[in-house]
Amino acid sequence: MIGRRIVRGLAIVALWTVLGTMAGLFVAVSAPYLFGYRSLTVLSGSMEPTLHVGDVVVVDQVPPTQVRVGDIVTFRDPADPARLITHRVREIHVSGSDVDFVTKGDANTSVERWKINRDGKIGRVAYHVWRLGYLMFWIRSRYGRLSLIVIPALVLGAVELWRLWRPAPAGPEPSELDEEEEQGDVAA
Repeated sequence: MIGRRIVRGLAIVALWTVLGTMAGLFVAVSAPYLFGYRSLTVLSGSMEPTLHVGDVVVVDQVPPTQVRVGDIVTFRDPADPARLITHRVREIHVSGSDVDFVTKGDANTSVERWKINRDGKIGRVAYHVWRLGYLMFWIRSRYGRLSLIVIPALVLGAVELWRLWRPAPAGPEPSELDEEEEQGDVAA
């Protein structure tokens, strides 16, 4: 009896710990959207050891004039505008209506030279969450989305089946209770 209570208590603590951790990670990555931030998953090792493959970076959209040398920024690849790159700023030159940047990944040997209009926006990394990108990448896959529906449905079904088929609690039979209540009424 006591052993069962301890196991149940530990299971409840473990469940709340897991749920709390998941909620905290969800808030760390999702809540910034409310304030204009965006989360992205790091897919290459170009920023090792600062950013690792699988990390999630949360970026704030800022004007290029607010960026400083040493900041880590996310920008469109000059060679392929459909691709985003997250690298460290090495140099900034403002000339007329353009801001010229020289950026480089911490693990790279080459630099990127690109420019953006002074009125444009680029992403400046506010913070990153270690390795959460693997989970987010998997969730965005077909199997990940499917499992977000199937697993909770299976758990809910299992709980309901357990509730329906579990053994009745040990105690007096209902007919015995009725007899005791009748005897109590007569004595009163």
